[in-house]
Amino acid sequence: MASKVPQYSRALAVLSSLAVFAIAGSTYANSRKPIQLDSASNLPTKAFTFPSGMLFSKRLTVTHTEQVNHDTKRVTFALPGRNSQVSGMPAGSAILTQHTPAGGWFPVFRPYTPISDPNEPGTLQLLVKQYPNGKASSHIHSLQPGDQLTVRGPIPGYTYTPSSQPQPRDLIFVAGGAGITPIYSLARGILRDKNDNTRIQLLWGVNGTRDIVLKSELEALEREYPSRLRVTYAVSGADGTLGKEEKYKKGYINKSMLHEAIARSENSSWGDAKGTKVWLCGPPTMESALAGKDGALAELGVIGNEVHKF
Repeated sequence: MASKVPQYSRALAVLSSLAVFAIAGSTYANSRKPIQLDSASNLPTKAFTFPSGMLFSKRLTVTHTEQVNHDTKRVTFALPGRNSQVSGMPAGSAILTQHTPAGGWFPVFRPYTPISDPNEPGTLQLLVKQYPNGKASSHIHSLQPGDQLTVRGPIPGYTYTPSSQPQPRDLIFVAGGAGITPIYSLARGILRDKNDNTRIQLLWGVNGTRDIVLKSELEALEREYPSRLRVTYAVSGADGTLGKEEKYKKGYINKSMLHEAIARSENSSWGDAKGTKVWLCGPPTMESALAGKDGALAELGVIGNEVHKF
């Protein structure tokens, strides 16, 4: 009888965690609201079906891992059916990963935005930065080809409407550190949408040049869409690496950089910042400094629904 008590307690813990997860998942989905492109419905018909409910999950198998820099890994997973399916995930949306630490009772859930193209057959790819004492990131960094990861999602979002007006719409995307992943996903989706002529200025703040982990991908998009994408890196030099390229700005993203981005737009309605749309994803300190009540954007007149935080 005594041996059944731990089993009962563990079962109760698992059931409790599932209930908490259902509530947390719903809260996350409703509060963070990843962006969904209208054109996402035009993806190939054989899209991988993620679990429709937060209490259901699927396991994906690791096929390849790559150490991108000192603390970031690119992990590639095979979708069931291999090349017969695509992820079909809306741009900027996230999946929730799940694992139970060794000796633990409660599973750990973390959202990650895939960086792989939603039209790429058979593959889903995550770019994961490992944080000190980060349970989820450390677990994903430990995965090897053949290992599996439990996933749920994608977390539903609301609709991003493409701009097809003769006068292009201008957006400013601001990313801090690992916050680049949803920003990159959304920017790529917008640029590749044939029904959208939106122009994007991307400001990405990093500690050092070694943290620019998607540089080749962003440069490829700049070459492909030279009139619609401009990328600027704000390098604080906190890790001792600054870089000398023209697009590297020394320091943190600040009011001056944002004002310069607004002024650069050819849209005359930006003269007093009205109509400006800023999409931001980064650490809390950056979000507060830029998008807080008394932040840089508020000083520039960019407030309310003109600012979206992932």
